[in-house]
Amino acid sequence: MKNDKIRKNEVLLWFGRWTSKFGNIVFDYANSISIVGAFTGKPWVLAIYQSSETIIQIVFNLIGGARADKGNRKKIVIVTDLLAALICGSLSFFVESRFMAQVMVLANALLAMVYAFNSPTYKSLVRDVIEKDRIGFFNSISHAGAELIRVTGPIIGVGLVGAIGVRGALLFDAGTFALSAAAEMLLTKSEGTADAVRKKQSVLSGIAEGFAYLLREKKILYLLILSSLVNVFLAGYDLLLPYTNVMFAGRLESFYSKALAMEAVGGIVGSALCARVVNRFRDNVSALILFLFGTGFALVLEPVLAMTSAPLLCLLPFALFGVSLTAFNIQFMSYVQVAVDENYLGRVFSIIFTVAVLFMPVGSFLFSLSVDAGNVNSFYAPGGGIMLLSMVSIFIHKISAKG
Repeated sequence: MKNDKIRKNEVLLWFGRWTSKFGNIVFDYANSISIVGAFTGKPWVLAIYQSSETIIQIVFNLIGGARADKGNRKKIVIVTDLLAALICGSLSFFVESRFMAQVMVLANALLAMVYAFNSPTYKSLVRDVIEKDRIGFFNSISHAGAELIRVTGPIIGVGLVGAIGVRGALLFDAGTFALSAAAEMLLTKSEGTADAVRKKQSVLSGIAEGFAYLLREKKILYLLILSSLVNVFLAGYDLLLPYTNVMFAGRLESFYSKALAMEAVGGIVGSALCARVVNRFRDNVSALILFLFGTGFALVLEPVLAMTSAPLLCLLPFALFGVSLTAFNIQFMSYVQVAVDENYLGRVFSIIFTVAVLFMPVGSFLFSLSVDAGNVNSFYAPGGGIMLLSMVSIFIHKISAKG
């Protein structure tokens, strides 16, 4: 009976996350198509639409994390998914109206605000409804499904918009969020999980308390700093990736799309491997850093293979990158969900996300000024940086372990 309840919760959470993710992908595709079609000569409209999401999430994410630790987590994820359904359904009535652009930007901003509350709460809720020794397995399967949706979602989105139009696609989105909320209503607390005592306090004092907790927990703070610095180099990778079409021009058509596909395949393979062996690396910070080293090695391998006369072979590093980065992300998230005090989980996840978002533009700007984006040898910079950072981190971890 105990295992049945746990497995039911796992299925419900997977279903909830995957339907929400698919709804988000279709929502973005439908809105982007509408904006581009209606404002062909005004790319700034799409820029406002896209940037509003990031700005809103940075502002509200810390608040969302504080609320996750002081409120009913199950209720919060249900309400936020229902709000997302309401936003998508309401937006469908403004398609092809003269206020379409303004309403779409507003709707995207509102969804970003909803997600800022939903995301840290969802990650914290995992601790409440999944047993600790199954969290790594749960995250592995969850990540594999999310990768599949990331690959197939835009393709299905094209078909949906073509078949039922933008209004129909938005109503479909509303249905996916409603289904997610319905699944979350059926969740039950994991046996052995006590109800946390959550004192009432202001949002600002709650956020400050979250930062104070991180400063006390040196091991978690160390991993947060490591992941934040890694994001600087990952931003460099994201900057270079679209330019692979230029790097391999005349050697392999549409290299960028193929590289994205290989990265996604690597992500799925990495998730499957983690599902089988994740408990072997539980609480193993050294293994976590080795996975990170693998991402850097994969990027350094790219310009080496580019010197061969086999362009298809040059896609291999992107698959290896996907495997390593996925293993790192799953292990990192699972470690945080298990190691962090339950009363601080939401705030820790919100701080992790906020710091990550803030560091990404730094990396993009730094690499845009320091590397030749059209030269495949530029992959040495982010790859070598991650490898160096990993080796320094291993050294620091070994020294601190001895101390």
